[in-house]
Amino acid sequence: FHLTCLLLIPATSSAMGAEIIRSQCINAFELAFPKQQWTTENDLRAFVDNVSTDRKADTYFACPLGGGIGSELSNFDNADLLEWFLTAFNPNVLRYTEIIMSEVSVVNNVCSMDKLFFASIGNCHVHAMSRLMIEVDEDGKLVRWLDHFDQEDLNQKMGVCNLQLGENDEL
Repeated sequence: FHLTCLLLIPATSSAMGAEIIRSQCINAFELAFPKQQWTTENDLRAFVDNVSTDRKADTYFACPLGGGIGSELSNFDNADLLEWFLTAFNPNVLRYTEIIMSEVSVVNNVCSMDKLFFASIGNCHVHAMSRLMIEVDEDGKLVRWLDHFDQEDLNQKMGVCNLQLGENDEL
């Protein structure tokens, strides 16, 4: 009986640890992308304020992963990440949000999930699915953000919207 209890305790604490990590990952995500509203510059500021300072040398951000120059940051601080967002996805220019679309799985301090990027440009709407991996430190601060999506597909959809907007401007 005592042996059984000893075996159950680590499994229970491990499961609780996974729930804490899951909650921290979802919190990190929802700082930038609050539910049922467009992302704002203030949301992005809250998100980047959650970047780990203790593990700055380990920080890595990729959107998309493998997207080439300008899509990846390493050894960054919150000001670097905010500058990246305001250049690539400035919410003052583009209305967008992201939504978690799957269960959030956890291995160690890394979460993975499917998410939907949704943007609105005038009367044109763009969406793209991706797989996101987030690593948090012991305090729940962001260490790594790896977003896997088809950049060509998203660029093509955004281009179609821009063409539609251009045609509407000429009418």
